[in-house]
Amino acid sequence: MAVGRPCTDLAWTSFRSWCKEQGLPKTQLTLAYFPATFRGMMATRDIGPGEDVVRVPERLLITASKVKRAMLARAAIAGKAGKAVQSDRWDLSEHQSLAYWVYVEAELQERSEWHSYICSLPRDFASTPLFVLSGKSPSSTIDTDSSGCVQWVIAHLPHPLRQRVSEQQTRLFGDWSLTCSFSAAFGTQPVSNWRLYVWSWLVVSTRCIHLGRRPGSDRHIQTTGASCLRGAHSIGSRDNITLAPMLDLLNHSEHASVSTFFDADGGEFVIKTNVPFKAGREVFISYGPHDNLFLLAEYGFVLERNPFQHLELDHAADLWVAAAKARMQGLKRVAAPACPASIDTLVGMLKQRGLWGDFALLPDDTEPPYRLQSALRLLLAVEQQGTPVKRAIAQWERWLRGEPEGAESRALDFATSSWIRAACQGLLSASARMLDDTGDVGHEALRGLGDGGPSAFLVHCIHTVWVEINTTAARHCS
Repeated sequence: MAVGRPCTDLAWTSFRSWCKEQGLPKTQLTLAYFPATFRGMMATRDIGPGEDVVRVPERLLITASKVKRAMLARAAIAGKAGKAVQSDRWDLSEHQSLAYWVYVEAELQERSEWHSYICSLPRDFASTPLFVLSGKSPSSTIDTDSSGCVQWVIAHLPHPLRQRVSEQQTRLFGDWSLTCSFSAAFGTQPVSNWRLYVWSWLVVSTRCIHLGRRPGSDRHIQTTGASCLRGAHSIGSRDNITLAPMLDLLNHSEHASVSTFFDADGGEFVIKTNVPFKAGREVFISYGPHDNLFLLAEYGFVLERNPFQHLELDHAADLWVAAAKARMQGLKRVAAPACPASIDTLVGMLKQRGLWGDFALLPDDTEPPYRLQSALRLLLAVEQQGTPVKRAIAQWERWLRGEPEGAESRALDFATSSWIRAACQGLLSASARMLDDTGDVGHEALRGLGDGGPSAFLVHCIHTVWVEINTTAARHCS
């Protein structure tokens, strides 16, 4: 593992001085550049198991309850507080509140007492698909304009990832719309810059942490000479997430082992490491057991060897259902065993039982996963083997109960395995094309997009995801 190169840029030195002024306990960490992770926190001395990685005082934790009090106080001071403020209603969620706060502080620039912290945040999120696809103006759907970068990214995202980003865009637009209405009603600072809001929203999505154990009720803290936010009430009993200066510079590793908790006695959020770190090496925390599709969508990076790698077959199942219904519709006038509505009924039954979707195939699976097997055995019995619907359901129920199996059940085992091989073969072919486009072969086409193309790191991440799809699909095609 490479030794880091300490960061000396003005934003970092200014932020470090600001942290000292605000009473952040001295850490054995400094910001540094690393070959693999670009920017992260480096140990300035050996750190042993059980030692603190970082402690963030409660007054520097940015939570929804503190944002609420600060914003209402600002509105009251400015003489803009109306009836909505008097009723003490606050309709924004935790994520919406924090994104609004980041937006407001970023707009204030040097006038913000949090300016050094805001400047320590990433300037953009160019490796996060949502940042690229969210468009230049507010919209509930991802951007589909003629931009070469946008079109390239849309065309090369695996379907599960594209669907996840589309869902993110819907939430982003909903949060934007609600925040715009809220700020107008409360007389607080208006929200009008879509791209700045996208950035603020992603700051919270990529950098907020869960508080875990925390005080059971609101308490006052004594502060002097602090901003409205730092002088407000402490974190509340309903606060679940927070932005934490300094702590949010730590990168993720699947090998990290840490303990996180709120120390109510000391009034600090604490992270302790359970594993040692050598001086000069990067110090990591864990964001959780996530696969690369999740990491890329939510954080804008991937792991080269992700232990939670798996193949998502939900889209393949949806396509098969649509094709099966079309085949049944074509056979309806002849002698179809069931009508398209029967497939919908069976899918509905699977959903009621909690057995539809989340069809994940692990690289080392030696037999079909239970959820996928349950769905396929019911649907294939009707669509491929021509079993009447009621009889297929009865057989399926017996299989679920683990009752002795006969020849029909063994035939369904074979049909299920064949379906999975066919689905994996389709993904194998698709991934081969995508690997050409995102690897060395496609670099010439990317250069044609010029400065308006996707970031090199985003292309690398997409390529890594397709490598995983290709290798996992190949294992299950044989």
